[in-house]
Amino acid sequence: MKLSQYAIVLSSLLYSIPNSYAEINIKTCQTNKTDYIIFDEIDSQIAENIIEHKLHNQPEIRENTIIKVFANENNDDRNYWIASFEFEDQTTQYLFYQVDENKFIDIDQQQFKTLLPKIVKCNLNQQVPIYSENFDAD
Repeated sequence: MKLSQYAIVLSSLLYSIPNSYAEINIKTCQTNKTDYIIFDEIDSQIAENIIEHKLHNQPEIRENTIIKVFANENNDDRNYWIASFEFEDQTTQYLFYQVDENKFIDIDQQQFKTLLPKIVKCNLNQQVPIYSENFDAD
């Protein structure tokens, strides 16, 4: 009897764990109407929250990690953010953040490759992150 109870509890726990493969719907972006990109204090705080969520205030890891954060260049349409973290051991992790729901989702490389073009579709240069650390785009 105990084995079957254990199996039921284990299966219910596994079922309730959030799945990183949950479908993430991205609304079509709005093009930036100006010739410049605004990155203000709110954007800076969002980027910092994304980094802190992934690295958990570990400055020694942060200092050796290539961080790239992407969002729409149009500051009126920055609900979706996506980031990559390439660690010193050459592993890479990815994170999606939705501002209006204050929701972080760990994603895999395939999801990153699928979501990134949707998020930066309206950007003039889709390859350059809106924020980065330890990365030189030139």
